[in-house]
Amino acid sequence: MVGAESLQVKINYYAMAVAILAECSVETAFEKLQCDHPDRIKSFLSPEDVEDMRKFRNEGMSYHEIARLYDAPWTTIHGRIRPREGRAAK
Repeated sequence: MVGAESLQVKINYYAMAVAILAECSVETAFEKLQCDHPDRIKSFLSPEDVEDMRKFRNEGMSYHEIARLYDAPWTTIHGRIRPREGRAAK
C-alpha cells in the first residue's frame, strides 16, 4: 500500500508542477499528464509509437536503445512490442 500511496503523491506533485509552469488549472494539468483520474496513469505511448518501436526493433535496435529514445524503462518497451504467446504479432 505504501508504494501506491507514494505513486499517488508523485502524480499529485507532477500535476501541481505542470499547473504552475503551464499556468493552467490542476484539472488541465492532470489531462496534460494523460490521467483520466488522479489515481491511475494512462499509457504515454500511442499506437503509432508502438509501431515505430517495432520498426526500430526489426531494424536491429536493442530494447535498451529504444527505451532511451522514449525515456521509458526497457521492460516497458519489451512488453509493448514483443509478440504475446497465443497472439499473432502485428
